[in-house]
Amino acid sequence: MKVRELIRYTDRLLKGRRTRTMLICILPVAAELFFRCAEATACSLLLYFGDSEPISIFGSSDPVRLAVTAVSTVMRWITAAPLMYAAVYRLYGMTAERSEKRCQSFSRILLRKCTFRRSISAALWTRTAGLLALVPAVFFGVSTFGLIHEKMFADEFFAAANAAFLTVVSVVVWMSLKLSFAAVPYILVHCPKLTAFHAMLYSVRLMSGRKRVLLRLIMVYFPYMLTVVMLPYAVTKLMTAFSLSIDIFIKEDEYLETNRADGEYRKARNAGKISHRRKRRIKAIADKA
Repeated sequence: MKVRELIRYTDRLLKGRRTRTMLICILPVAAELFFRCAEATACSLLLYFGDSEPISIFGSSDPVRLAVTAVSTVMRWITAAPLMYAAVYRLYGMTAERSEKRCQSFSRILLRKCTFRRSISAALWTRTAGLLALVPAVFFGVSTFGLIHEKMFADEFFAAANAAFLTVVSVVVWMSLKLSFAAVPYILVHCPKLTAFHAMLYSVRLMSGRKRVLLRLIMVYFPYMLTVVMLPYAVTKLMTAFSLSIDIFIKEDEYLETNRADGEYRKARNAGKISHRRKRRIKAIADKA
């Protein structure tokens, strides 16, 4: 799939509805940034009124600091995940040309019980799997840091080089897994009867060999995301283009599955058309054997 054609068709889809789509797509990002900023503000207040050093916020065991992080994380998950699901629902109705999904109001989609349940469940599954995949990277990274800050001889230098290499490999595996989970909200909308866990597995299978499309889209819109003014524009274009690509991927897989099933059915029908003379020859050969 050529990213240039995908972007061109995305511009055609957004024609006349860019503002409404932008307001919908920016809400999950705004919720994420709001709670990130709230956590940073709370940590700054703790540093200002406390006696701890700034470096302590990254590894502090202070119960107040841990409570602030936990509350901010939970609020971010239960707010951003339903907003993302509702935004993807509207985008999928536009890119897949589903009028029944496009005509429903954003607030009605957001306030459904299934929206909250399915989006939160998917967020828990994907984030748990992502954290588990990040454990090797953290372990090898800490090991590399510890070996570098010691007096190294030949053995220590060899161990540090291996630990650094394994850290890079673990980070690449983690990033690949995170990209594989990018299609989960779209699959939840496309397959309403699919559970969040099975949607995660389906997303990994669907994105296998196709993650470069998302990477290219990110590379195209990432420079726009670095500016505050162009951030809503870039997020809207990225989410719409990715929704369109997911719809194409799903249709490709369904087409391949249909062809495979038809091929197996034709083989089964052809196997039943063996002549009686050939069947007797096969039976005779089998008896001699």
